[in-house]
Amino acid sequence: MHKTFRALGAAGALLCFTTTIAVAQNNSDHNATSIAGASNSGAYSPGNAGNRRGGFPAVTAATVANEERVLAGGSAAERQVGAVLSGGSSVALANALIGAGAPAAQVNALMAALTNLGANPSPEAERSAVRAYNDLVHTASAAFVNNPPPQIMAIRAALVAIRAGHA
Repeated sequence: MHKTFRALGAAGALLCFTTTIAVAQNNSDHNATSIAGASNSGAYSPGNAGNRRGGFPAVTAATVANEERVLAGGSAAERQVGAVLSGGSSVALANALIGAGAPAAQVNALMAALTNLGANPSPEAERSAVRAYNDLVHTASAAFVNNPPPQIMAIRAALVAIRAGHA
């Protein structure tokens, strides 16, 4: 039952915390979803670390640890994300994303941000991870955007759960 409520909570959070963007690739538009959380989204803005506008709970070590436990019992993609948040190796996750067409520089930045979020849970670390995720989505190939790998979806779900405090 807990998994059902978590899935419903994550689905609701996705509706609340996502925006659709157009990614221009090869002279056409492709829709990709990014997590609202960039400096202009209204969820957080630069310089107001303690201000939780919109009623978002503070990012805490407990929230991140709870999400790590959930991910550890999930799919292979979720376990890869949980391993990075837990301070483990990011090689498998990074290779899966790059192999699916994500740009290496943005993948490396996202891996560093996720590692930092796991090691130093804070609103700033969460914002950094969301920005890195959004940067990766915005710069990814059309193939990646049109057929996202399960790893990027697992990262997205984890970030949404951590932001919403539903982990």
